[in-house]
Order: sequence, then C-alpha cells, then structure tokens
Amino acid sequence: MGVRRLERKLKLVPDLPGVYLFYDTSGKVIYVGKARSLKKRITSHIKATVPSDKSYRIVKASSDFDFIVVRNEREALALEAELIKKHLPKFNVLMKDDKSYPFLLITDETFPSIRLVRKTDKLSGRRFGPFIPAKNARLTMDLIHRLFRLRKCKDFKKRKRPCIQYHMERCCAPCCGYVSKKEYIEQVNGAISFLEGNVKSYLQQLYEHIENLAQRQEFERAAFLRDQFVAIKNLYEKYAVFMDEYKDCDIFYLEEKGGFFEGIHIIVRHGIIMGRETFSFDPFEPWDTYAVRELFSDITAGVDTIGSIWLRNYFEDREIPSHIFANFVPSGLSISVKPIPEDMMKIVLQNKKRDRVYLNINFEVLSVEYESVFMDSFPERVEVFDISTLQGEATVASCVVWERGRFVKDDYRRYKIKTVEGVNDYASMEEVLTRRFRSIKDKKVKMPSLVLIDGGIGQLNVAVKIRDLFGLSFRVFSIAKREEIIYTDEGEVVETKRYPCLFRFFTVLRDEAHRFAIAYNRHLRAKRLKKSIFDDIKGLGIKRKRIIEKFYPDIKELATVTVDELKQIGIPEKVAVQVINRVKEVYGE
Repeated sequence: MGVRRLERKLKLVPDLPGVYLFYDTSGKVIYVGKARSLKKRITSHIKATVPSDKSYRIVKASSDFDFIVVRNEREALALEAELIKKHLPKFNVLMKDDKSYPFLLITDETFPSIRLVRKTDKLSGRRFGPFIPAKNARLTMDLIHRLFRLRKCKDFKKRKRPCIQYHMERCCAPCCGYVSKKEYIEQVNGAISFLEGNVKSYLQQLYEHIENLAQRQEFERAAFLRDQFVAIKNLYEKYAVFMDEYKDCDIFYLEEKGGFFEGIHIIVRHGIIMGRETFSFDPFEPWDTYAVRELFSDITAGVDTIGSIWLRNYFEDREIPSHIFANFVPSGLSISVKPIPEDMMKIVLQNKKRDRVYLNINFEVLSVEYESVFMDSFPERVEVFDISTLQGEATVASCVVWERGRFVKDDYRRYKIKTVEGVNDYASMEEVLTRRFRSIKDKKVKMPSLVLIDGGIGQLNVAVKIRDLFGLSFRVFSIAKREEIIYTDEGEVVETKRYPCLFRFFTVLRDEAHRFAIAYNRHLRAKRLKKSIFDDIKGLGIKRKRIIEKFYPDIKELATVTVDELKQIGIPEKVAVQVINRVKEVYGE
C-alpha cells in the first residue's frame, strides 16, 4: 500500500483513543503505538517529510496499518504493552541505522590485494569483520598497506615502472618483479595472521625468518622485515588481544534510565575488538516514563523485552557469531544468549563510560517541576545556542541538541559568524538563528520543542523575533550566567536555584553548548596561529621552515641576522634575503 492509499485509509480512522499497528509487505508488525486521538497520531506519521524522523521511516517501510479503538488512554496503554511484548516490533526500538557494516577482503588472486567490501558484495576471498564504525575498516586497511605493502590496484598488470604507492612505501611492486611470488605470499599470510589475531605466532615466525635472512646475508630483505616486526610488535602491545577464551562473540549491554534505554554493542572477532556502537532505545511514541513503568513492572522485564527487539532485528540479516553475551535474557528468540562474564563486564563498562551522553537526573521529578513552573509539557527536544569570541577574534556559535534524556551529538552544529565584524553578541546570535531556523522551516532539520539561548533578555528578544519571522511555534528561553535565571518568551522570570532539578537540567545544557563553542573557537584560533608569515615565500617549504624554527624559535631574531648566517643553516641566499625582509616588514625592525 503506497502513501496515497494510506492517506485514503485515514478517512476511516476515528478521533478516539486507541492503539494502531503498522505492517510491512510480509504482514509483519513493525510498529505499535497508542494515541489519545488515533486520527491525529496516524496522520502525523503519514504526513512526516523529514527522512531522519522515525515516523517517516515507519511509513516508508509500511504497506498497511490497522487500529483498535478503546475506551480511554489507560486501556490503550495496557493494550500497547501487550502488543509490543507479543510482536516485538522493529520500530519500537529506535535503531541508529539499518546499513550493512564493512568487511575487509583478501582477494583470491595470484597476487592478492585487500579490499573494503559490504556483505552483499560477491567478490571471492577471505573476509574479516564486520568493522564498526566503518572508518575502522579503512584505518585497518591503511595499516595493512603500511605494514605488509599489499598492492592497491584493482587489476594486476605487469609494469616497467612502479606506481606512486611503491614510492610511498604502501606497495612492494610485484607488478614490476621487485618481489617474488613466494615473498609476496609471505606478506599476504602475515596480513591474514594479523587480521585473525594470531599476532604472537606470526611474530615468532617473522623473527626466525629475519635471523635466517641475516645468516644468508640478505640484509636488505632482513632490514625490511625487521622494520615490519617492530611496527607490528608495537601495535600488538598497544592493542592487546581482548580475550582468548571467546575469540568470536558479540556483547550486548542495555540499561534503563528514566524510561529511556541506552545500549552498547561490542563485536569481538579473532580475539580482537573489531568495533563498538551505541544505541538509543525508545519503545514509545511519544516518550512517556509512566508508560514504560506500566509496561515493565521491573527493570529486568523491560530490558528483556527491549533487548529481545534489539537482538531479533539486529541478527535478522547478519551472521550469528559463535557466542552472544548480554546482561538480559531475551524471550521468543531461537538464538542462544549467555550472561556477560565478570571479566568481560569490566571491558563493557569501560567502553560504556566513554559514550555516556545522557543526563543523570530523575526525569519524573524534573517533568513535574518543569510543568508546575512553566505550565507547559516537558520538552522532548531542546536546542541550545551559545556564542564564543575572544577579543572579537574567530567569533563562532554552537548548537547542541538534547532529546529524550540524552545529548544527540550527531545533531550538534557549529557556525562561523560571516556577516558581523568585531564583538556584537546580538548580531551574531541573529545571524546564527536565522540560518538555523530557516533549516527548521524548510524541514531540513527536526523541529525542537524548546530553544534555549545562553544570554539575557536581549538575546531572548532576538531569538523570539527570528522565530516569529519564520512562523515557528516552539518555546524560547534564555539563561543568564551567574544568577542562573531563566527568561521565557511569555515574560516569566524563574530563579532556577529554587528548583534543584531545573537548575541541574538547564545549567548542564548551557555548559555543554558553552564547551562546544569554546572548543571550536580554540580550534579556529590555533589554525590561524599555524599560518606562517613566510607562507608565500617561494623556495621556503616545510623542511626549511622547520630549520628556521629550530635555530630561531623567536622569529623577531631574524631581523638582526645576516644572509650568511641563514646560508650556514641551509637556506639559499635569495630565500634568506626574502625571509629577513619579511620579518622586518612585519615587526617593523
């Protein structure tokens, strides 16, 4: 059923409380939701236009929907809970994405190469992975080229001269006959051992081979392999084998925080951590801590249900590893899951700590405080803006996003101020908000429930003016430093220090925006400092600049040196004259 047909079916949906279900082409339930008004809720799904929105993705994957009318919201809540437990719908867990992860392939050729492939690619050879995130696969492939110098070209052809990869020491040029087939295959076997995690045994074999080459006085080949030995040994000691007992396993860890679920997944292959990824789980739309508590009488039951949805959909089109470990017991699945061993749990918690992006606040108390103070529902998505400048230099702005209990770092944005000269916070804020709110108006980014500005009444007025100009409907607050006072678009003035949860919530949001803006400001200033006054002097490259910096750390000293003194450290006469003149010109000596 296409979108138009779904829209026609909307005419049959009543404006009453109930539960609705979306189905895919095979008739499987992919999403269950509850609503105070079925008509309004289903319409909001079908009318979604932003591809990153879950509603858009649900409708895109759907071929039909159905609904069940109930008497009140409480009945809808109970029925939704039962249907989620029964069907384990895919979209009741908000997955990061549905793309396939990359593998590395050692090709099945006379002179094998290493390629980055996806699961659907049909090239023959030995596969290693998956690698998460994808950049890990590219980094590992680059490492293999540097360590083992396997060829990069797609088609192997005999050549008279080697390509640039040979001169960059990324290939041993088998196409030119610089290495024999036997020597090249030794390098391939070394790369395979490295990717399999059999580093200890390979290093032992490599050491013995180096000794034999030295005895036969093949010193050039021995020197090459010695450098390779040292590089691999250093890497192995830095990234030690994860666990000998379970060399092929997936580890899933999930916990609940105020109705919101955070998960981390670690992939171990050949005894090495090949990748790690974090997930955010939202079983309900809209977010509702009370609903989570009703659905799951205790945390264990909640984790079981959400974990079951996670695992079932994760392994739907992926190979199942030898072992799967989790801190929950999934139900209704054919795969075998074991509890996470104690030594593994330490590694999991260390990785989880790196990804902690949620606020450690009691959201039930926070919601009550917010609604009683501002007489409005608690915001699901907040965008926070801050301006950073240092004496009018490198003025930038930051936008950080908080949504349903956590910072969404993928949605963070930073802005260079383009139209404002000098220090002018109001004009800078106006430029940034105009750019951002235009993107919201054009549905390029998701609409926030609340925009929080770091500043006072002046910055608030600028934000309200731009919001109204674009005809947007979200709330706008500003937060003043030191006093930690909130000014609202309805003229309210709230001292957050009187409300502990509100104080913590708003100051953490503001501080995160401030941190992000300052980091970008420092980055731009550091980038400017790296620019040299000698950049446009012909004949003065990086090496000669470093020589000058080594002998003359204080550039001003160059105004007093002679051309002969610079010639003595390797600077040509014509270049030396230009260097001295440039320093005198800049520093007025």
